[in-house]
Amino acid sequence: MRVAIWGAGAVGLGLASALARPKNKLQLLVRNDRLAITLREKGIRRTGLFGEIQVPAEELEILSRVEGLLDQPPEWLLVCTKAFAAPELAKELRPIAKDLARTTRLLLCQNGWGNEVAFQDFWPQARLFHARVITGFHRRAENHVEITAHAASIALGSLFGEPEAQLAPLADQLSVGGLPTETTGDMRGVLWAKMLYNCALNPLGALAGRRYGELTADPRTRALLEEVVHEIFRVLAAAEFRLSWPNAEAYLEVFYAELIPPTAAHESSMLQDLRAGNPTEIEALCGAVERLAEKHHIDTPVVSALATLIRVAEMRRP
Repeated sequence: MRVAIWGAGAVGLGLASALARPKNKLQLLVRNDRLAITLREKGIRRTGLFGEIQVPAEELEILSRVEGLLDQPPEWLLVCTKAFAAPELAKELRPIAKDLARTTRLLLCQNGWGNEVAFQDFWPQARLFHARVITGFHRRAENHVEITAHAASIALGSLFGEPEAQLAPLADQLSVGGLPTETTGDMRGVLWAKMLYNCALNPLGALAGRRYGELTADPRTRALLEEVVHEIFRVLAAAEFRLSWPNAEAYLEVFYAELIPPTAAHESSMLQDLRAGNPTEIEALCGAVERLAEKHHIDTPVVSALATLIRVAEMRRP
């Protein structure tokens, strides 16, 4: 199976470490020249949960331009950049989409809701898929990623009713490479389940500088994150989006019993971004909730307050 990954951040390197195979070079689209040199010289190192893996440099093909994918088109192109990069990536992909989409399926491995919008008008829906990644990847060095948390299997699916069977071979490859992965026929529900998790934890953790377990242990932050969950459930009810849980209370039972324990020591990528002076994915998370809430005339005071504070914090970037 030929696979290409666009984005060599923590998630991109983590998925690459599971998909690289000696007999079939994995393509990595990398824009940073220094990172490209490091990967060509040292390959990829993955540590943490699920053990240590070293991907030799010779198993990687490093590309600097998306047009390079046309030389040997992959079966799958995984987009592993930050959500806010989707419009720029779509602009670059558009000129070659007609040729590339004949052989390549696009898999969006990004946080948030609505990332497919940037690609929908030129990429066939039948070849456009999503991944829900709720594994914590932490970049320790340019070519070294550590898995620090794992709340659930990676989930692959379509928002447009495409059969899960198309995704099964890729799910198998990821699982064999050490990252448990499954397919789903309810990608919308799966993505909104992650939205609940991320919107409740990420902005609050970023603003307070605290890990997930610390947020849930403190009654003050616990009350705030629970209100975020209740607000999102009210928005989803108005939009007639159905999840696996009938209400916020049912979700919170699973949240505290199953999702927080394995991720309690994890720091959100939003906290890491603010520390590094990088833009965050707040618009794809709380911003997406705000837009859906406005459409259905639902108030989201806590979600909006957290989003506003993150936006202000981003303005302090150097």
